[in-house]
Amino acid sequence: MKLLCYNCRGLGSMRAVRSLKSLLRQAFPHVMFLMETCQLCDENEKTRLEIGYKNGKSWPTDTSNGGRAGGLSIWWNDEVQITVMDHSQHHIDDKVVDELAGEWRFTGVYGWPEGIEKERTWHLLRQLAEQWTGPWLCGGDLNQVLSDFEKKGGNLVAEEEMRAFSDCLVDVGLQDMGFSGYPYTWENRRRSGGYIEERLDRFLANEGWRKMWPNARVSHLGSTRSDHQPILCES
Repeated sequence: MKLLCYNCRGLGSMRAVRSLKSLLRQAFPHVMFLMETCQLCDENEKTRLEIGYKNGKSWPTDTSNGGRAGGLSIWWNDEVQITVMDHSQHHIDDKVVDELAGEWRFTGVYGWPEGIEKERTWHLLRQLAEQWTGPWLCGGDLNQVLSDFEKKGGNLVAEEEMRAFSDCLVDVGLQDMGFSGYPYTWENRRRSGGYIEERLDRFLANEGWRKMWPNARVSHLGSTRSDHQPILCES
């Protein structure tokens, strides 16, 4: 099973679609969770079919301020069965049935980016943890680092923000799965000064999921047209 999470920063151009096709040829994921598609649902569905996934669900971008922001999609092929149980502008919660491993849960998360709003991400995870006691995998752009080692450049991260994230993971029974590859998954691309890199994208799993997939590993796949790296979980 291969599951990819990617903050793609928009799919509304041919360049973006070509970049996504290249990524799929590199990774061949069975399931793909996309954040910030910046497209309406019918546009997402058109892109999904062009890419080659037979199954998927999408939730549209936010157009309330006259522009386009956000938007989530989950796509999967016929080798896995997925049922979407819940969703919002910041998450898609899914039941996954694998022929070999059985039933488990995947939650794709797009965390609130603003400092004053980040607590809402931890509240969401705590709510979701109350609804499921089985194997659970989370992945996506959490928009928060866990330690100072996960940031390069810029100001130090507030201790209370990192502690709030860490405390939440303890409360819900999730552990960071680690990774191989370049240590940071996001960059602000300010080459002339004030350059910052952070590890914002990650996979988290509870003990039940780790026992189900003891050899699972996570890879950072390298730079793309987005300012985020895709992350791949192979189990």
